Parts: sequence; C-alpha cells; structure tokens
Amino acid sequence: MNNKVEILAPAGDLKRGMIALAFGADAIYFGAKAYSLRARASNFDFTDVKQMCTYAHKLGKRAYLVTNILCHCHHLPQFSTFLTNIIFADVDGYICSDPFIIQTIKEKLPQKEIHISTQLSVTNSKAALFYKNNGATRIIVSRELAINELKEMIANVQNQIAIEYFVHGAVCIACSGRCMLSSNYCLRDANVGGCAQSCRWPCLLYDQKHTYSTNFSMSAKDMCLISDLQALMLADVSAFKIEGRMKSEHYIATVVNAYKHVKNSIVHNQPADHKYVDDVVKAANRQVSCGWFNGLPSAQQMLFHGRLEQVNQNYVMLVQKRIDSHTYVVLSKNYFNIANNFEILSQSSDCFKIIKLHKITLQDGSTTTIVNTPMQEITISIDQCVNLLPNDMLRLVC
Repeated sequence: MNNKVEILAPAGDLKRGMIALAFGADAIYFGAKAYSLRARASNFDFTDVKQMCTYAHKLGKRAYLVTNILCHCHHLPQFSTFLTNIIFADVDGYICSDPFIIQTIKEKLPQKEIHISTQLSVTNSKAALFYKNNGATRIIVSRELAINELKEMIANVQNQIAIEYFVHGAVCIACSGRCMLSSNYCLRDANVGGCAQSCRWPCLLYDQKHTYSTNFSMSAKDMCLISDLQALMLADVSAFKIEGRMKSEHYIATVVNAYKHVKNSIVHNQPADHKYVDDVVKAANRQVSCGWFNGLPSAQQMLFHGRLEQVNQNYVMLVQKRIDSHTYVVLSKNYFNIANNFEILSQSSDCFKIIKLHKITLQDGSTTTIVNTPMQEITISIDQCVNLLPNDMLRLVC
C-alpha cells in the first residue's frame, strides 16, 4: 500500500493555493494566463507563479503548472517565450497534453517533471509506457478508468512511471474533456479552456410522437471517492487529484481537509471520523457519485433530468489573525448575527467545535450584533478558549 500517496489540490489563485496547502494538500496545481485549460479561472501571471512556488517550497510541498491545452497553429510561436518567462519560478513539474509542448519542455527543461494530462485519455499500460519513453514522469489517467483496469495498469507498468487518479470533482461526459459541443454551440473551444458546459444545459428530449422531457441534460454527477481511498492506496496510486480550480476557498479547504483526514486514518489503521466524510459531501453544490470507479455508470449516476445545485452560504468568516485565545480578527464572507452558533473548520484539532460569539467589533471601534456586508474586517470575541489559525473558517450551524 502506498502510504505516501500525494494529495494534489487545485489553486485558482494565490489565496486558494495557500488555503489548499494549509488544509493538508501535499502539492497544488495551477495555470498561468496562457496554455491552461481553465480560461475563466483567475489564473496566475509570471510573478504570481513565482510567489506560489516559493510559498509551497517553504512548506516542503510541491507546485505543478498546468500547460495542457491542445495547441492550434497560432499557439506555437509564443510557447518558447512563455517557457523562458516561467523558468525563474522553479515549478516542480508541468501538466501537458500536446506533443509539441511535451517535446519543448523536455528539450528546454530536461530536469523538470512532465505529467501527462487526463486530456490524453490514457487507459492502458502500453500508452503509459509510451509517454514514459518520451519523457513523462507521471500519468494522470483517464477519469473513465475503473478500479480493476487501474490495478491492471499499475501492475503492468511495474513502477516505471507514477500514476495519478482523480478522486473528487466534476466529471465530463466526453473522454476526459475531448468534446466539441461547446465549440459547435457557442464557439467556445473546450480544448483550449473555453468550455461553456453545454452538456449541462436543459434540453427538450422528444421523438416524432412524444415529448419525453423538457429538462434533459447529458451531465454526470460529480465524483466523490472519499470512501474508496483505501482501495486506491492498496493499488499503489501515486497521487489523489482533486478537481476545482474554479471552486471557492471554502470548498477547497473542506475537501482537502476531509481527504487528508481519511488518508491519514488509513495510514494509521484507524477508522475515519464520519464527520469529515459527511462534510465533504455537503461541500458539493451538485449531487455526487463514484463516477466510473466501479465501471460504466448507471442512469442513477447521471443528471439526465436536470441539475440540482445548491449554493452553500453557511461559510461566514475567514480568520485573519489571533489577538488572544478568545479574540480574533476575521474577514466576513456572508450574513450572520451574534445569536448564531458557529462551527469551526480548522487546520488544528478544534475542527468542528461549536462556538458562540460574545461581541462583534467593527473597524471604527463600535460594536454590532449583525454583520451583513461581505469582505469586511471585524474583530470577534468567542465564548471559549480556541486555537484558531490564519485561514481557518467559521460557518453557521443550521
């Protein structure tokens, strides 16, 4: 069993990258302003890439840059310049799809890791070893790979190349993103980062005689494999990948914290606290299933009849700094009042503790009982001694 399996988390921007690392990620992945498949994410300029890598390395953790678009001709001339500008950041590895990008990184940065993106839909050991022989150090296998196929692949590659597996997040109805629906419907190319998620649009389903649905979609439920980590560790997977460069800081903290806890419980041969398992399911704004883990998904694992999405507004405060064990400066995120009960989402042992507030103090020194303005720095006094750290979170108990 691989007890050192890496928990790899998404970083949509610097803040979310720092939060992912704080809550237990061993490594993060993020995109620059070009050559990354999340065009609508904040993404990083060259200075941010350097800052993110420096921050991760100070913690003894790793940082991977996503360069996984499928190149069209106009993408080719500028890539060498892009790579020259990014070298100073000292990223640990590059996540790639296009052979041109793979070859260029191999030639210019032979000491850096090359991770083959799930966009290339690697589903067998021969394909994995092909990329290994062409400079790759890790394969992010296709999300359509079931556990029995994964075990066979890992046995056949015989530790010649690391295998990374998606464990949490959105699932594409195409083969790992090779989809043209968005391009055809609204001229947004999914394979260069512009997906409009056309498979999730509600459609009219009918034949010549009947209308079967007025709210049909082709979308799958999101993937959640937190209850299957032991099987993956026994299969010697090298890294657990969490999807979500577009997700919120609260989502990232919740999911990473839960997977870290369950992984550590398995390593120490202890039962996982079900609070973490329940918490990660509640963090999703769409329904979840096991994806392709057990083979071809059933109709119950799809969202054929519409999307059930819930916006969670329970996350109300982000800890900025400690004044003493009862007093903290926080940043407001959503509405709350002094009569509410609050649950701690923490990097420390105080996770899930329930607290109440004695006092809320605004920046001008006045007190209030209600906070209804987001992104407002305030000071809170708590009814008990707690050990909150910067980037810990408080959320409403419903």
